[in-house]
Amino acid sequence: MSTDARLAARYPMLGLLGALALLLAWELAARWLWRDPQVLPSPIQSIQAAARHLTLPEVAEHVGVSVARVVGGFVLAAVSGVALGIACGWYRPLSRLVRPLVELLRPIPPLAWIPMAIIWFGLGEPSKLFVIFLGAFFPIFTNAWRGMRSVPPVLLRAARTMDVDGLALLFRVGIPAAAPDITTGLRVGFGLAFGILVAAELIAAESGMGYLVMQSRQLGELGLAVFGIFLIGVVSLVADMALATGMRRLIRGRGTLS
Repeated sequence: MSTDARLAARYPMLGLLGALALLLAWELAARWLWRDPQVLPSPIQSIQAAARHLTLPEVAEHVGVSVARVVGGFVLAAVSGVALGIACGWYRPLSRLVRPLVELLRPIPPLAWIPMAIIWFGLGEPSKLFVIFLGAFFPIFTNAWRGMRSVPPVLLRAARTMDVDGLALLFRVGIPAAAPDITTGLRVGFGLAFGILVAAELIAAESGMGYLVMQSRQLGELGLAVFGIFLIGVVSLVADMALATGMRRLIRGRGTLS
């Protein structure tokens, strides 16, 4: 086995050991220092709280609903953010027109848009998708724009000497060269889509992982909230790993001047 292969096999195990050590330290601290599950429930107490109120099919349903919302909002943000970022990075007049508006809206927290989302889209799924879309759009757009602005001029000159110009230059040179920045933006946006999930599911939700977190207040079960938070984290981690693997394979399969 090569050195790279040994390292690749070792690092996931180190990460797993680190997570187990953290959970063990948390379990011991919750049971021997705080001793009050309404102040700091331990991991086992959190699972027990979830078991008192949820069945496995119900947990699966909450996960499926939330993942569908995240994927829906993320896909909207990815398509629009990447397309607009590429266009603004490639065409400077369009960038001067669009970027001031984007920079004006970017610092506004998605949570602040919830009242307007309810007025515009009602209490159904569109309002939730809109809030998630806002959380993911801006980093995707910004990284796509930055990637296009950072394309090395030497690549463009070399391509033009081979009679590659216009849209062919954009698709065969510009976008592949900006792909690392674009994929970084997609991963950041995907993580933020999960991060805004709880806020999105404040909008009259009756299911979802964020709904579990909010429901814990009504039930007086802090352990259920902790379970919901870690459920979001685990699902987000697995989804991010799947997204990263897919993007690496996509980039690896393309050449700069394919």
